[in-house]
Amino acid sequence: MKINRIIFIALMASSFSVIAQEKSSIKWISINEAEKLAQDQPRKIIVDIYTDWCGWCKRLDATTYKDPQVVDYINKNFYAVKFNAELKDKISFKGADYSYDAQRRINTLSQILMANSTGYPTTTFLDEKLNVLSAVPGFQKADMMVSILKYFGENTYLKTDWNSYLGSLSNGKEDN
Repeated sequence: MKINRIIFIALMASSFSVIAQEKSSIKWISINEAEKLAQDQPRKIIVDIYTDWCGWCKRLDATTYKDPQVVDYINKNFYAVKFNAELKDKISFKGADYSYDAQRRINTLSQILMANSTGYPTTTFLDEKLNVLSAVPGFQKADMMVSILKYFGENTYLKTDWNSYLGSLSNGKEDN
């Protein structure tokens, strides 16, 4: 009887741990999954464009993308995509095929997603129709990432330019 109780308690503790871990993790999906989901339930998409060798990409994953406020906002407001810029697989997206360009060591879809950005990590925001809104290059700390997420997630970009929005944040005037 005592062993059954111990097993039951251990199973319950394990279940709570899994639930807590799921709430503290971004629900990353592929670009193809995001495209399919957006057709049925339109939602903006955040794309984390990274490479396996990028130290700042790893730091973004280990810090910013673990921050509870960032995790919560992304999971509630975006489809979140992880995209390896050096992916060698052929990808179909929005009716076009993209492949690996060996000379440039980049998947051609990442060129489109990164707009004019040239570094990693790059965080790209797509609207509900899968059009690139903006590509934000570089590592972002959690507090800045939350501001960027809100800028796109709350459609502030439609009525306020980025510099004005940033100014309102530094003046403590951000609408919450």
